[in-house]
Amino acid sequence: MVTIPELPRKTMADIKKNAEEGTYRVDVGSIKIDVFPYVFPPDSQFSRSSFYSEITDLDGLRVLDVGTGTGILAIAAAKAGASMVDAVDLETVAVECARHNVELNGVDHLINVCQSDLFSRVPEGVTYDLILANLPIVDYPEEDVRFHSLFDPGFKYHERFFADARGYLSGAGMVMMCHADLSEGSGFGRLECLAGDYGFDYTIAQTTFDLGHEWRIYEFRVIG
Repeated sequence: MVTIPELPRKTMADIKKNAEEGTYRVDVGSIKIDVFPYVFPPDSQFSRSSFYSEITDLDGLRVLDVGTGTGILAIAAAKAGASMVDAVDLETVAVECARHNVELNGVDHLINVCQSDLFSRVPEGVTYDLILANLPIVDYPEEDVRFHSLFDPGFKYHERFFADARGYLSGAGMVMMCHADLSEGSGFGRLECLAGDYGFDYTIAQTTFDLGHEWRIYEFRVIG
């Protein structure tokens, strides 16, 4: 029987508890974020190793934020100088949350937020210099889509992401993604092999150890 690893299980419980109490605000550096019920928060244990602090010097770049959640990465990209940012999420409440936070932080003239299952509603022919992919890490058969910010059943989100991503990258474009060794079935080797199957090479931009796990920030580029 497949079991939920301890860290995502605790994070899931925290999200449920916070949802019962309603919307709350957190400050992430200079960014103010209102977290709507069931939207993945930027202040969870998972988020300690998130890569929003790595988003710097994006002057003039076109950015796509896939799985935007609260909008934290899109907002960070806009503040780092991106010329435009498209942000997408599967969940309606996440889209509403991201739009609210984009306006709250005064960057709504730079960021367009829409509901999309990965690239399904991203216009064909549009390419980006940087795609930020904040995908769920753990392969677990969770049926409640509200928790697919944590769980990727069958690793299908990742597979569909890499199958389509190259068509949305500019010539020198790059994907940035965070991953961790939270479970044996969805560890680093699986991610790296999957990316390679779809024609991507990778570098590890940063490695940290926290909460008993290794966390990596990956940079993926199309081979050749």
